[in-house]
Amino acid sequence: MSNTRSPASNDDTGTIDEAATETEHAPATPSLARQLADTLAASATGLGFNIAQDTFQEAYASLLDAVPRDDRPALLAQMRRDLDIVAERELNLASGNDAQTGHVSTRQFMRDLEEQERQQREKDLTSHSLLPGAELRARLEVTPQALSAALKARRLFALRGASGEYVYPAFFADPRHDRHTLEKISKILGDLPGAAKWDFFTIPRLSLGGKSPLEALAKGKLDAVIAAAHAYADE
Repeated sequence: MSNTRSPASNDDTGTIDEAATETEHAPATPSLARQLADTLAASATGLGFNIAQDTFQEAYASLLDAVPRDDRPALLAQMRRDLDIVAERELNLASGNDAQTGHVSTRQFMRDLEEQERQQREKDLTSHSLLPGAELRARLEVTPQALSAALKARRLFALRGASGEYVYPAFFADPRHDRHTLEKISKILGDLPGAAKWDFFTIPRLSLGGKSPLEALAKGKLDAVIAAAHAYADE
């Protein structure tokens, strides 16, 4: 990337935005699933059918086999949450409550996820883990054209900020990290959305001994991080 600084014009900012667009403790109470099982067990009629426990276990094992080992804990956690949602709905039906009580629609679920992501992006900006484009360019001492070229080459990536603006990982301008190494890994991740690349760099992975790729790189584990990046990109 060029080391020549220049002020950004409106056209420059538009070019960068176009390039960025091309790239983007639970309580100790019985789970709802357990409560549902207890409710059904106390029912006079009980279940009208019986499914062997092995059938469920085989189904769960098949689901787990379909995802990389590093991502299995997250899948299990999601399965627990989803089972609790279903269990809560059935408990309401069994107790005679309104069928809609406790039900979360897909639309509401997606809105909640978006809101959680927006709040997290605000925290990341406040902590300077993510930076506006102008600040990143100032830290790297590069022109808008150079930043745009790096985005198009997949050496850098951007995410949507809380207000819809593009924001960039501060670690690219962190002197504790070798920027060329980070850019190499970003290229390995290819056309994955910016949010997916951000998750790769910042979330601990079992294949890296429970460390995030950034932490593993700081320990000199370049080969392991590269292997993890290839596996992540191929998922």
